[in-house]
Amino acid sequence: MNCPFCFHQNLQGNDECERCGEDLTAFDRPKDRFEKSLLKDELGSLKTLGAVCVAPETPVQKVVEMLDQNRQPVLVVEQGRLVGIVTERDILFRVLGKDLDLNLTPVKKIMTSDPEVLEVSDKVVHALNKMAMGGFRHVPLLKGGRPESIVGVREVLDYLAELFPKSLRPRR
Repeated sequence: MNCPFCFHQNLQGNDECERCGEDLTAFDRPKDRFEKSLLKDELGSLKTLGAVCVAPETPVQKVVEMLDQNRQPVLVVEQGRLVGIVTERDILFRVLGKDLDLNLTPVKKIMTSDPEVLEVSDKVVHALNKMAMGGFRHVPLLKGGRPESIVGVREVLDYLAELFPKSLRPRR
């Protein structure tokens, strides 16, 4: 929603404007349990993927093996700070077909640097927004500025499925 005070585009349901801090609660109320949950529930309450971390100098070959073994992105961490992320897409587009020695090439050469992140205390709606706007399938979660876990599309979909009444869920 647009803030009526400074016209900043905020996420639907924000209690205050991200730019000017004005109270927006009188202008937008969640309509049902589904909307309330998206706006109230923190990402830390979702089942997330544990953080698999490596140093920037780790050989790409080792990271490829970790991606295969763990089936989730690998976070690149330096002195406790997240500096990058490596996903299957990074391997597809930055490694395959390139003339790289995977045992000698450090992961920092192929990682996505300074990835978009969220805090575990951020709301589920923020993850949905970030994934939709950025085209991401995974977002690293920080706790106190340090990598804690990863939330992926699958974890968000599992959360959303639990919000639907059982009568609306597809049969397996």
